[in-house]
Amino acid sequence: MNTGKLITSEQINSIGGQTRRFKSGFLHTVNLREADIVIDDQWVRQLIGQTKLVELNLEGTAITDLALETLRKLPSLETLDLSETHITDHALDTLQNMHHLKVLALTSTQVTQEKIREIRASMLNTRIVYID
Repeated sequence: MNTGKLITSEQINSIGGQTRRFKSGFLHTVNLREADIVIDDQWVRQLIGQTKLVELNLEGTAITDLALETLRKLPSLETLDLSETHITDHALDTLQNMHHLKVLALTSTQVTQEKIREIRASMLNTRIVYID
């Protein structure tokens, strides 16, 4: 899907997503919670190259653990909401290496409390929001 051109704020807004941009035009925030289309692992690949993206809300989307391969390539990401998605404990192995995250929401996912306890030690600067 990503053909070398970065997805634009206008393209995201046209599918019912919400965005905020830096003055430079780079995306700062992307909220896909209320998108009019199915947001899945393949769609998320369009975010590759958004190196300035700080906040990403994927709550309620159809993403799985595969999407984390894309998300780990977003070096400025500080806030990530994966609530109500299909991610599992396996995804947390990738997430625990994302030391730049400050807030990680995992409510109503297939992630276990045991795995949350395990990764907290390696994510000391990350606030993990988890309600089973």
